[in-house]
Amino acid sequence: MSALLKRYAERIDNATLRERVLVFLAAALILVLVINGALIKPLQDSQRRLSAQITLNERELRTIQGEVQRLARARDGDPDARSRERVAVLRAEIAALEGQIAEEQRRFTTPQRMRGVLEEMLQRDKRLRLIDLKSLPVTELAATQGQAGRRVFRHGVELTLAGSYLDLYAYLAALESLPTQLYWGRAEMSVSEYPVATLKLTVYTLSFDQAWLVV
Repeated sequence: MSALLKRYAERIDNATLRERVLVFLAAALILVLVINGALIKPLQDSQRRLSAQITLNERELRTIQGEVQRLARARDGDPDARSRERVAVLRAEIAALEGQIAEEQRRFTTPQRMRGVLEEMLQRDKRLRLIDLKSLPVTELAATQGQAGRRVFRHGVELTLAGSYLDLYAYLAALESLPTQLYWGRAEMSVSEYPVATLKLTVYTLSFDQAWLVV
């Protein structure tokens, strides 16, 4: 193995500047693909599953609330014991679902804390450089649009960082290990001057509140 590596090293040493640049760019591309496959893609899949679960819980809650209202109207006309028991059961289910939704919401970083959290993470690694940080328009999750009941909003920021691949990877891993979660909508990595890479990252959190603190 050492002899093989030595031969490759000699070939690189004997290569022209243009050939060396192409080798470094190829290595950079491979590293980007490895990072995307090992960290970014699995985390994005996990985030989509959690968002889908929150949306499903909201739909179940609205369905049960509608059933309670229907039974309550029927009870007013014919207040039998069976209707009262069913209403009581459904209200208990509503309380349980609301508790579950509230617990899921506590897992997210609040919109007001997003900028502070991102900047605190940057201060821990002085080798990273913040190029840009801007807020994105608040959007409602598609699954809750036009639906009655509580709506879920997505609050996002786009930040651009520069640094080595390992430092950018460490930053992403640190974000993932936060006690309250931030989620990624998009991550784009590019190389303009090896070994410095640029990462453009869209980070967002979910909230039942549409209000947004402008960055």
